[in-house]
Amino acid sequence: MKRVSINADKKEIILNEINHWRNGRLLPEQYCDFLENLYMDEARPPRKSFISVTSIRQGNPWIWFLGFGISAFIFFIGFYFSRFPWPLQMASALLLTCLLYTVATLVRPRSKWNAYLAALTGNLLLLGFGIWMLRLQGWEDELSRAALIGTCAIVWALAGFFLRLSFVHYCGLACGILLYAFLFRYWHPHESWQILQLLWLPLCIVLCWLSWLVHFKRKDVSSVYFGAAATVWFMPEVDAYLLRHEAPGVLVWLGLAKLALAFIILFMFRKKWITWVAS
Repeated sequence: MKRVSINADKKEIILNEINHWRNGRLLPEQYCDFLENLYMDEARPPRKSFISVTSIRQGNPWIWFLGFGISAFIFFIGFYFSRFPWPLQMASALLLTCLLYTVATLVRPRSKWNAYLAALTGNLLLLGFGIWMLRLQGWEDELSRAALIGTCAIVWALAGFFLRLSFVHYCGLACGILLYAFLFRYWHPHESWQILQLLWLPLCIVLCWLSWLVHFKRKDVSSVYFGAAATVWFMPEVDAYLLRHEAPGVLVWLGLAKLALAFIILFMFRKKWITWVAS
């Protein structure tokens, strides 16, 4: 690759600006790598990531100390979790989740997959400790479970939004969708499937509108809203079958009809929605 000839001061300014774009996620990482290689001196060593396979293999003491500290902290919380009062149990679960989100934030500029690993581990810890806390405290009622689902929805959606991790963001929205279905079933347990269509389809339209609205600024968020809208499109059938345990004879045919209609709509407007979700 041919490198650009430019004096050292300007080159350093450009490299710092590219690094700023990388850390701020203003450009995709592959673009930043390409621009950096254009202006970087051959003799200049590549930037080393603090957390990497190489640093672990070379025995970096700070990496091993950090790994031991996080593992020991999780082990300590898990061992004494059942003895904590419920406010401390909740604080411990949130603290562990925030710790893993912090790790995801640190590794996100260099490795998106490692950030996903840390963030999804935090998600599972929050959900697991939440279920454990409800059982220990004897809070087995539906509203307590709804509160846990709502907490996961808020935390996961915010984490996915700010970390720019689309799947984590989608998990948060999926929990919000589940909470919406859960609460409506709690207040109206015997609604017909026609009412369920009216309950869910307007929400699908709102999510599609949000997907169009945000695609000018955040295409990663636009794709998440579009995926959530596709999920909500089939939620009336899922709600009737899984949550209300009602399976009318036309439910399968209705699902197939909605699937065919969805493909027709996607085909007709393919030049529009592909630009919303392309990243």
